[in-house]
Order: sequence, then C-alpha cells, then structure tokens
Amino acid sequence: MDELLSLVARFLAHILVELFFGTLCYWAGWPWVKLFTLGKYPRHGWLSGRREETYVQCVGLAVLALVLMAALGQFGF
Repeated sequence: MDELLSLVARFLAHILVELFFGTLCYWAGWPWVKLFTLGKYPRHGWLSGRREETYVQCVGLAVLALVLMAALGQFGF
C-alpha cells in the first residue's frame, strides 16, 4: 500500500511541477528571451523538448523570483 501511495504522490508532484515549471515559467520567460536575443530565440515552440525550452523556463523562473522579491519589498524601494 505504501508503494502505491508513493507512486501516486510522485505522479501528482510531477504533474504540479510540470504545470508550474513547464507553463508558467515558460510564458513568463518567453518575452524576455525574445527581447534580449532580438527575436532570435527560442526558435522552436513550446513543448518542443529542446534545450532552448529549458533555458526559457529558467529565465521565466528568475523573472518570477525577481517579481516576487520586488512585491515583498526586498529591494528597499
């Protein structure tokens, strides 16, 4: 029974991480990557499974982290 619960928990965690990292971070990072690379990257679309998609998601995560830090007043403005 414990193995079944562990499998279900891993499946749900994978789905939640994929929803957050795969969609929200990608769409938060996409305009910034397009802006900084002058429209050259990403060359392929969302869910392409390429390395560029992961880079865009990482940029999106950084953008979301900076927005959260600014919203919480971490920059002292």
